[in-house]
Amino acid sequence: MRRQVRAWIEYAKIDLLSAEKLLEDEFLTRSAAFHIHQSIEKSFKALLENKGVRIPKTHDLERLYGIIQEIYTDFIGINEDILTQVNDVYIDSRYPANVGLIPDGIPSLNKVKMFYNLANKVYKKALTILIPNENT
Repeated sequence: MRRQVRAWIEYAKIDLLSAEKLLEDEFLTRSAAFHIHQSIEKSFKALLENKGVRIPKTHDLERLYGIIQEIYTDFIGINEDILTQVNDVYIDSRYPANVGLIPDGIPSLNKVKMFYNLANKVYKKALTILIPNENT
């Protein structure tokens, strides 16, 4: 695996582990949601880097997933409704002025756990593509 690909996927793992730790405290759901988004984004960018695709300067998970689907026809089974929710909460949960813009308010612990499960699935799918002969 090329160095840049490895860096993207390792950072995705760090964000996923960070989110997991933050989920231990119900008060930190916004921070957990941020790291979940970052993990998904970096997993997608690792896949793009793996194919030598220029990585767009965007945090938009839906846009990145669209590019991934064009390149990796076997990258299926991602719940796009949850992906959209993670995408929507990302910016809105980072800044106090935007808290009122979150459709359902601050994300609940149960919702963020659902987001985490998606991020974990995306990360593991990315690993199976990037390191096909290793068990994850």
